[in-house]
Amino acid sequence: MKLSPMIRLATCMAAGTIAFALLEARATAQQVLQEAGAGVSPGSKATESVALVGIKATHPWRIAFVPKFKFLGKTGSLSPYWQPAWEGAQKAAVDFNVTVRLVTSNVLGSTDPDYVEPQIRLVADLIAKGETDGIVIAPFDSNRLAPVLEKAVRAGISVVSMDTEVNSDLILAGVAFDNRTAGRDLGIWVVRRLGVKGNALILDGPQHQQNAVARRNGFLSGLDTGNIKVLNIRSADWEASTAQSVTEEWLRTYANVQVIMAANDTMAIGAARAVAAAQRTGILITGFDATDEGLDALRAGRISATVDQAPDRQARLAVQVLVRHLETGERFAPVVYLRAAQVLSADNVEAFLSQRRTTK
Repeated sequence: MKLSPMIRLATCMAAGTIAFALLEARATAQQVLQEAGAGVSPGSKATESVALVGIKATHPWRIAFVPKFKFLGKTGSLSPYWQPAWEGAQKAAVDFNVTVRLVTSNVLGSTDPDYVEPQIRLVADLIAKGETDGIVIAPFDSNRLAPVLEKAVRAGISVVSMDTEVNSDLILAGVAFDNRTAGRDLGIWVVRRLGVKGNALILDGPQHQQNAVARRNGFLSGLDTGNIKVLNIRSADWEASTAQSVTEEWLRTYANVQVIMAANDTMAIGAARAVAAAQRTGILITGFDATDEGLDALRAGRISATVDQAPDRQARLAVQVLVRHLETGERFAPVVYLRAAQVLSADNVEAFLSQRRTTK
């Protein structure tokens, strides 16, 4: 894979920050645990039998579930990714005999256009009220959420992150999808699909979110197995409209493009709209997350591939890890990964959907 000089510089600068270098070093040293809730003491090895250990709470633990994004619209619904995550947390509450409540906000931050300040205020409010035993949180910013979450831990509230890690050693554990490995698998899929050299564009997530950095680095690693030149990388902040605008600009700039890789399905759908409007053909578009919208787009041929990130299983495992700790004091590895991801394309999406229907 070849990077243009400007892209190479930007990539090195983004990947070279101290905070994310520490997170990357931590991740390489962590073991990958099975999705069923494998808890171990730090440094020990998980076994298949440990992975199957469940829990039923004997105390009415009160858990707050804090997703990464606010409610959408007047209906109070969550985004296509966070709705199934919340459903997974709700089911876990029933199965593990605890109370899990959704803690989110419709209000954006006062000084920035993201969800960092509202999340900080939500956690601070949970601490002040003193009515919460544990928090499952998907931090909007891996670094800026760390101080208030450390304050929660010092106040006696156990904290488990999900989806995105927190840059702190005080957090009980992070339940995560192996974004880098999944990104690499998707990049390898692109190389195999193209079969020859090609030009790629990457729609990135926010660089203050560890999962976005990991996906981008995974894409680059996978593309590096072939003769793919990355023409440009730009963040669209997970948003379809931003991704559409960025892609429209790219299509005016680059006449020869074979693939657009997006770090989530929402951005992939935005890119697909731009490609369709420009009447450009022969461009692979890949997403990430396997949301209902993404799977619909895949089945309709508007995007070419996505990755099943299983947000419902992530949320369930996060609640399970937290309950096991609250009940027994059990300690876990710093990061508990779900098992390997599945790249979905036209070749296997129908079988995937059929299996998912039978397991729900």
